[in-house]
Amino acid sequence: MIDVAIIGAGPVGLLLGNLLGQRGHSVTVLEKQPAPYPMPRAIHFDGETMRVFQATGMAQEILAHTHIGKGMLFKNAAGETLIDWSRAQDIGPMGWFESYRFYQPGLEAALRKGLSRFDDVVLHNGAEVAEITQTTDDTTLTLADGRTLKARYAIGCDGTGSVTRNSLGIGLHDLGFQERWLVADLLLTNPQVDPGDYSIQFCDPDAPATYVRGAGDWRRWEMRLREGEPDQPSDAAVWGKLTRWISPNDAKLERAAVYTFRSRIAMAWQQGRVFLAGDSAHQTPPFMGQGMCAGVRDAANLAWKLSAVLNGVDARLLASYQSEREPNARAFIEKTVALGRLINQTAAGHLPTGKMESLWPDLGSGLGPRDGIGGALVPQVRVNGQLADDAMQNGFYILAETDYPGSLPCVTGAIDWLRDKGVPGVIVRPDGYCLTGFADAADLAAKAQIAADLNAHLTKPLAADPATRQV
Repeated sequence: MIDVAIIGAGPVGLLLGNLLGQRGHSVTVLEKQPAPYPMPRAIHFDGETMRVFQATGMAQEILAHTHIGKGMLFKNAAGETLIDWSRAQDIGPMGWFESYRFYQPGLEAALRKGLSRFDDVVLHNGAEVAEITQTTDDTTLTLADGRTLKARYAIGCDGTGSVTRNSLGIGLHDLGFQERWLVADLLLTNPQVDPGDYSIQFCDPDAPATYVRGAGDWRRWEMRLREGEPDQPSDAAVWGKLTRWISPNDAKLERAAVYTFRSRIAMAWQQGRVFLAGDSAHQTPPFMGQGMCAGVRDAANLAWKLSAVLNGVDARLLASYQSEREPNARAFIEKTVALGRLINQTAAGHLPTGKMESLWPDLGSGLGPRDGIGGALVPQVRVNGQLADDAMQNGFYILAETDYPGSLPCVTGAIDWLRDKGVPGVIVRPDGYCLTGFADAADLAAKAQIAADLNAHLTKPLAADPATRQV
């Protein structure tokens, strides 16, 4: 019996495989498709997401498939900028740039290669899960070809039509947004017509649309469809919609697909020993580029908790997964839905104008207090030129104005952030969020024990094996 079975080898499933593999666990990733999907789907992630990718030890390999994003502009039908969501072009508080455009097939290839570093992590392509059953001690996954796999825990990372979620009979809360949009991915052949590095939301009541600058020469347009327009438009029809921006003389149409953008959250993210993560747990419209990011946050939260429980910590720790993650994911979905409705506004006079700042929602109730400090996302500083999470081996550590020797390692920095929070230091969790703040050394001593105990049950990251093996 293995430790964890992961259903689905998209970015979230592959990420979880790498995070758990680094902590020394036996993992099998099951992907029903025989080969990776060759086209981009997700196209944006933020600095927090890059911080999680950093934890896989594959940062440089992933960066090879990215482009630093400049941000997003909201424009009306006359071309006037209504909202400016520019992103800084220097390193942000997470230790990385604030916004990245990326090429999903390249990112997935890097994460797949990362799995090959670990002898106890295996990826099976063409392995479709047909049924999931469980006891109080384990889960059994039955494949479509009749084979079975036993695991202590299973995680469904199998997308919007999740077999895992459906097998468990878990319903979805509908948050009230559903629209059909045409998504067109193009490869630019004429740089003179490039719309530029900003994403643009065209707030046109007659034809709302989105332009996204992808990595390399990839460019994307998303256009809302009217009622009655077909689900499978011809290439000529697609080019007819694109003609106000670009023509077949300037780019090659690589893919056109109609999606129904929805806002939904699973009613339960855990049932016994089975969990949901990524799009199986929540579905976000694309207007903020936060759909995949939410799944990455799920993986970061769940991986260290599973590792601790697999190594002997009370399994009740896992009950904090949904209670912490759902409110955070919901905050992003609600903001995204609001922006989606803004794009569909009927007149420029009804639209807000100005500068939009980044959104960093706290976690919901769970480990530690929720007092504006506990549950907040903590900046990542550098320690002698090394990013703090790496220096602290992706475990719990103290971030403080001055050194606090004791049961946890300590780094100093982020003084402005700490002073804004009104504390001399905080305890940082493996997922980058704050466990709790503390007032002084005595207060820290009283609060550090839970983190020190958890650290003792987190397998230290393994050194990457330079040799690779086929999986």
